[in-house]
This record gives sequence, structure tokens and C-alpha cells, in this order.
Amino acid sequence: MSFRIPADANLIAVASDAGTGSFLDHPFEAPVADGEYLVFSLVVEENKPYRFEYYQPLAFDGESRIFSYLWDNGYAVENFQYLFLEPLDVTNVTLEPTEASQETSNGLNYYQGAAVPLAAGEQYTLNLNYKKTTETLVSDAQAVQIAGPVNEDTPGRVSLANSLPYIIGGLGIIMIAGGLMYYFQWGRRSSGKPRRRSHANVDSDATSVYCPQCGSRAKPSDRFCRTCGARLRHEEN
Repeated sequence: MSFRIPADANLIAVASDAGTGSFLDHPFEAPVADGEYLVFSLVVEENKPYRFEYYQPLAFDGESRIFSYLWDNGYAVENFQYLFLEPLDVTNVTLEPTEASQETSNGLNYYQGAAVPLAAGEQYTLNLNYKKTTETLVSDAQAVQIAGPVNEDTPGRVSLANSLPYIIGGLGIIMIAGGLMYYFQWGRRSSGKPRRRSHANVDSDATSVYCPQCGSRAKPSDRFCRTCGARLRHEEN
């Protein structure tokens, strides 16, 4: 079965009666745009209650709240009626069609429309107006309650104390691997460089000339000292 809801609506849930008076999620196809509507589908296999919920925005005019609901589906309905829960801190509530009954339960006011039959393709419109002076909700937001104390053994908790040995071990492995890579890379570079052979000049001392005046070393071809200018003495072989 396929149902149409307003294009600005937000489909929240689709459920079916589980047999105990409670409703469980029921599989459905996600809504798709169809003109001014969204259309979603579900498979009905049993003759039991089904329910779908969606949110549709209110129109604001100062303290006034305006809302219109439209049933526009191609199915015949044996008994169609609305139930309206009055928000807190509201005045001047008007419903069209007018409610058939009104009752108060736990400090809250409920308005119930008369049950009417609808033929296949017949529309039903509900217009709602009221004034609200505060932003107080009927149901306050529920705080998240902790089921039990959170400690090192709580499932899903990531403990630094339990993970620290693995972190240190991982860092050690990374450092060792980096050291080995550097060692092998350095070895390859060293082995790839050509080595220069150095030849010792064994005759250097024998052919060296020193200045008799200042002791500075001179070349064998020099006749005068480059430091002090004294005449050099050359030994004859």
C-alpha cells in the first residue's frame, strides 16, 4: 500500500501491532517526491493495526499557531477521526471540524473529533488555531541516564592504560624499522661511491728542503726561503 503525506513533512516511523498492544518498526520504502506530496509504501500481510508518524511544521503569527491537516489518499476509511492533545500554556483553541468531545487526563486536555466514513479518494481537512505564550513542551527532553558506572571494564570504552603497552611496542617497532632502513640505505650509498687510492710519497722527506734561518719548509726548486728570504742550502746527490 502507498500513502501520500505533505511534501514538507518528515516521516518519523512506520510500525505495526506486535500482538501485545505495542508497536514495532515495520519495513517500508523511503518516501519519494510526487508533486506536492511525498509517497511511501509498505507491505500489508496481516489484518492488524498499522501506524505511521510524521512531523509537519506549524505556521507562526506572533503568539498564534496555525496548522492544517489533509488526508488525501485513495483508500476508503470506515471510521476517520482525529485526537488533539492541547499543548501547555495555550488559549483560544479552535478546531474545524469542531471536536465531538473533550476530556482532561493527568492535567492535559484532549479533543476528539467525530468518527466519519470516507469514500475512496475523499479528502478530509482539519484546521487548528491556538495562541501559545511560552515555549514549554508537554514532554520535557529526557536526560540520558547512565546504566552503570563507567570503568576500565566497560564494553566499548577505550582505556589508555590497556592500550599503552601496544602503543609503546608499536613505536619501538617503528623506530627499529627506521634504523634498519637508514643503515641499509647508508651502506648502499657508501659502497656505491668510488674509493680514491692515496699514494704515500716516501721520498718526500728525502727531497724536502728547510730554511736554515727560520726552519720553514720550502720546495726543492726554491733557492730562497719564501718566509724570511734567507738563501737555501741544497744538498748535492
